[in-house]
Amino acid sequence: MKMYHTHQSGFTTVELLIALFIAAIFLGAGHQLYNAIVQDSGEARQRAQANNIAYNMLRRYADSAPSVCTPGTAVNNTLVPNPPDNLKNVRHTITYDCPQSSLLGLTRVVVRVTYGSDAQEVVHAMYTAQ
Repeated sequence: MKMYHTHQSGFTTVELLIALFIAAIFLGAGHQLYNAIVQDSGEARQRAQANNIAYNMLRRYADSAPSVCTPGTAVNNTLVPNPPDNLKNVRHTITYDCPQSSLLGLTRVVVRVTYGSDAQEVVHAMYTAQ
């Protein structure tokens, strides 16, 4: 008795369904990874812009620090004029304090910038000698 072997060409339906299922899993994982990267880059951009605002204000207020160290708050929780478009509710506080009372000409200037709906904060500080 002769046995004839037929050669199968192509893929079965089950093999195609398994391949599609695996491809769908990879596409879903790739989409989640893409969303996470986009969200992280947006947060990093916002933090960088808030850092720039804080640094610029620190330079401005450090130059005008009082010659005799008098602790106090120069600006308290005030809205920042003309913030970047993607930063919302940007506020800043500038304080002066005297780290060592024996050094009369040394003043520490602290700038706090809060931004966003969850009030994230960036803090910069500098010592000035008058």
